[in-house]
Amino acid sequence: MEEKVLVKKDLEEIFTGFEKRQDEKLKGLEVRIDQKMTGLEVRIDQKMAGLEARMDQKIESLEVRMDQKMTSLEGRMDQKMTGLEARVIDQFNIISEGLMDQINLLAEGHTGIVERLDRIEKENERQHLETRALVKLSFSELDRRLTDLESKVMDLQEWRKQVESRLRI
Repeated sequence: MEEKVLVKKDLEEIFTGFEKRQDEKLKGLEVRIDQKMTGLEVRIDQKMAGLEARMDQKIESLEVRMDQKMTSLEGRMDQKMTGLEARVIDQFNIISEGLMDQINLLAEGHTGIVERLDRIEKENERQHLETRALVKLSFSELDRRLTDLESKVMDLQEWRKQVESRLRI
């Protein structure tokens, strides 16, 4: 049975490949997070633009009617404006609460990703150190075996010289 011995260059290639794959995964996560953030910003902008447009239409409508009936409807218009203001504030509060909830969820998700990446990084470091220790142990064992073999070869050469010298006599 042949033992496959990994040399330093093989280990460096393995670790380099592993690091590249981890970097690619991390970049992919960053891209997905950026895409989700961009999508959320677009949706927020669209909702706010729609809300502004609706508010503008309602206010313009109210201004036209106020101009036409200013003298006779002043008291009623104050009540309607108060009601409109309350609805706008309520709607704004509802929307802002929803947005805050979404932002909090996104922040929690980001925190979870960061924590997971930290755990993966620590595990990778632990595995790297463990692998280095195993490789170091293997190299020291191989060095010892090589030294033993060299010593035995020298003994055999010495023995051969002695045998050859006896045979020449």
